[in-house]
Amino acid sequence: PIPILYPEYNSSDSIDTQNVIRWGLRNKVQTKRNGQVDNLVNWALLADWRLRPEDGQTTFSDAYSVLDFKPWSWLTLTSETRYDIAHGYFRIADHYITLTPNDTWSFSLGHRYMRSDASLGTDYEQGNNLFMGRVYCRFNENWGMRISEHFEARDGVLEEQYYTLYRDFRSWTSALTLRVRDNRSNGDDYTVAVT
Repeated sequence: PIPILYPEYNSSDSIDTQNVIRWGLRNKVQTKRNGQVDNLVNWALLADWRLRPEDGQTTFSDAYSVLDFKPWSWLTLTSETRYDIAHGYFRIADHYITLTPNDTWSFSLGHRYMRSDASLGTDYEQGNNLFMGRVYCRFNENWGMRISEHFEARDGVLEEQYYTLYRDFRSWTSALTLRVRDNRSNGDDYTVAVT
């Protein structure tokens, strides 16, 4: 959800008389693993109650849920959803599974469903059925690499590819990233970034 407090809410051109109460519930179930406290379940559920809705708004915003379930120290299941209370359907559903067996490598797979919804803006008119994969490998104490791929199943396009090489300098980390993005009608976009 968008922030409702300053300074996070900084859209100065759209400040108006907003009266919002954000209702939220956060639950954590913790366990002890290897002598340290670790979250087994971390769940946040929230929605906004608009006391004086603007034109085109409903009294309640969508309900947002973020759930992390970590049954073992090496496995994390994540679910992030946005549910339209007024119409009774999911607008967005992101689900991930992350395997981190050690501090040398990790692997993630995810799926993002986004309902076709013109009310969210022109970027969301067609919706999404996106599959994501990410692999991270640390070669030694100084070097690591990450590869990320995003595949849009709706039209069979490999949308984005990220290839990042990391160098650890102890007090800071440097990265060199190559991104290849298929912009469909606008052709491919290539980006090289140094951070």
